[in-house]
Amino acid sequence: MTSLKPLLLLVTVVLSGMCWQYDLELSNDGPITTGAQGNVEARLVPMVRSQRDLLQPQSYIFHWYLESPLAIVRKSEQELRSSITVHSLAPKVYAVRVWVTRRECSWCPTLAHDSIKVHVTDSVVGTLSLLQPNGSITSSSKEYELATKTPMQISFILYDPSDYFDTANFRYFWQFGDGERMVTNESCTLHVYPTPGIYQLHVAVVAYLNHSQQKTGVYGVSLKLLDTIKAIEVKSVDDSHADHKMDFYVSINGSPPLQMCWLISRNCVPDIGHGCHPIELLRSTVANLSYTFRELGPYTFNVRAENSVSALQACYKITTWQNGTHPIWFIVPCVTLFTIILLFVLSIVMRKGKGQKDTIEVADFDFSPTSDKSVKEAWIPSQRDISICCLPCGRPQDTPPSLSRREVHSLLRFSHAQLQDYTQRPKMRSSSPL
Repeated sequence: MTSLKPLLLLVTVVLSGMCWQYDLELSNDGPITTGAQGNVEARLVPMVRSQRDLLQPQSYIFHWYLESPLAIVRKSEQELRSSITVHSLAPKVYAVRVWVTRRECSWCPTLAHDSIKVHVTDSVVGTLSLLQPNGSITSSSKEYELATKTPMQISFILYDPSDYFDTANFRYFWQFGDGERMVTNESCTLHVYPTPGIYQLHVAVVAYLNHSQQKTGVYGVSLKLLDTIKAIEVKSVDDSHADHKMDFYVSINGSPPLQMCWLISRNCVPDIGHGCHPIELLRSTVANLSYTFRELGPYTFNVRAENSVSALQACYKITTWQNGTHPIWFIVPCVTLFTIILLFVLSIVMRKGKGQKDTIEVADFDFSPTSDKSVKEAWIPSQRDISICCLPCGRPQDTPPSLSRREVHSLLRFSHAQLQDYTQRPKMRSSSPL
């Protein structure tokens, strides 16, 4: 009998060593609302992966211990897993313990054991979800960062794995932190924050199970609203000379904190993520930069700026030249020469236009004869007329110059002789008869 004690001790030590070759993984779907049901699952896994195939599912038993008044509604086992459905009417954080033993060896030590906490609450369980169309939302453990002047969809996602609230009616009381409030029957709403800043968003959820029973839950989150980057403005302080240091003034239209990266290259770079010079602007939107150009030629100033909600990249052309050869000394003479040539051409055109004016000659036609005979008679410009009438004739008189170019032939024949004469004939001087 005494010889069996060392053997039993050796077997116990071996079996105890086998206990440390397995691990027990526990999980649950809490928190659970009082009255609802929740699941707790245990899974036996070997600590060495090569021994996974040596496990036989039918050789192990899972033992559960629950803190009262948490009760087991049902239990199920499948291969190396065991799960229980629990239920409680009292809100509390319950301790659940589980251990595994061999089925054919009741006196053998425990193969694996572990414990887990199950949270049962009297509130409606859920989470807040935020969404913007441009995907400009970033989250951290403290707050969400979103873009201003952009519609934001706020949703409350109910957590109810046991479908406890399937027949309940809900009301949502929203407080957006900027002075606006809203009450809806839907679990989602839209809101726009116009100015940057930090806001506290809260929603109170009321679930009406029946006429006398209801459950509530209040959820909140901190929001940090930032302006999106709309433009990047770059100005140069000095002229761009080769072998000369040039200063740049960069202004970013967006909310800090900002991460900026810049690069001088020959051409515009689509993505300057590699090889650029990073600058972090925590509270400012302005940066002063310096760069020395070693060679002549066109350059490109590439700059990229981003914050938590947006990013923007821009390219600006830069041209360098030798010292003393500023382009203005070429532009001014060219403009002056062009102006002189233009004035010279305009003066020639104006003079030519004046010389080509048409001369208008007015012909003196006699369209008012007193008879057909008087129309046929005409004065000859080179001849002096002597009037002969019943009175004594006098000395001849020169024909007026206005009648020197009269037409000899008539152009129109009149139907009657009694027409008014509009032509002025020379006056006749009376003289004594011969």
